[in-house]
Amino acid sequence: MTWYKNVVDVCMGVKATDRVLLITDEVLSEEQELLAQAIQAHGPLALKRWTLPEDQRPLKVAPDEIIQAIKQSSVGIHFLGQTTHAEQPYRISVLQAVEKSRIRLAAGINMDQAMFTNELTADYVTISANTYRLLEHLQHRDQVHITSPLGTDLRMSISGRRIAVDPGIFRSPGYYNLPSGECYVAPIEDSAEGTLVIDKSFPGILIEEPISLIFKKGRIVEISGGTEAAQLRQVIETSETQPNGEGTRNIAELGIGTNPQARITGNSMTDEKVMGTIHIAIGHNANAPYNGKNVAPIHLDGVMGEPTLRIDEDVLIKDGEYLL
Repeated sequence: MTWYKNVVDVCMGVKATDRVLLITDEVLSEEQELLAQAIQAHGPLALKRWTLPEDQRPLKVAPDEIIQAIKQSSVGIHFLGQTTHAEQPYRISVLQAVEKSRIRLAAGINMDQAMFTNELTADYVTISANTYRLLEHLQHRDQVHITSPLGTDLRMSISGRRIAVDPGIFRSPGYYNLPSGECYVAPIEDSAEGTLVIDKSFPGILIEEPISLIFKKGRIVEISGGTEAAQLRQVIETSETQPNGEGTRNIAELGIGTNPQARITGNSMTDEKVMGTIHIAIGHNANAPYNGKNVAPIHLDGVMGEPTLRIDEDVLIKDGEYLL
């Protein structure tokens, strides 16, 4: 099956009764056309297409035209071929609009041809089953303990927090990722304590020398490593100069990948979905689907390999191997 039919037919389940919103940037104009043709094959009630205006980027907020279209649509696909941290406020405004509507919207950023031919042609029936099986083991739990051969030894609490899923098959209203394949949760804000060693990636950073992060009371207090650690430190320090920058160092997310076809590429859209990895994010999470309390200008996911994950007394992942 082609990637665009997989997205439209399997992932989004577009029907004749749907009103569909399709957003891309100019880089993905050809992909927008392929998606539009696949959508039109179902004879939807409406299809609204919108391309981000390059002369207005980076966008800081979603235009009212898009906010209104989100309110009026039942299905949305939002794919960007090029975007940066500077456009994260725009993406957050889209997410917040989705939270107030009945649309089911799938979003992907910095998407390239390799992502279309790999992650977006994946078997999302299997990935969905993986994701919901993991969900059963995460709900209504408390203590999380993550270790790794490189020195991760991090504890946190998820008590009372809702577990969110990106299963790849979307039939309920909400904001989702494509590519998909993860369970994730906003930890208790001040609960993270210990050492986290990130050896795979941060957004836009493929890691050669692991980055060590020390958490105390839920906040990063120390960053060490090589060139990549310096890059991360610069991103964090820049964010701290912006409105709500004080929230940048706070833990925002514990995520667990469930997609066996996803790759480590330096793009969090693929990296955080890799089965056998864990990602810890810092920064913003004060909206659905995270439902946390931390406000910040950015949200940064750090992906680590070969984790051992203990939830209360149960070992769910051992050195990157699922035990479910």
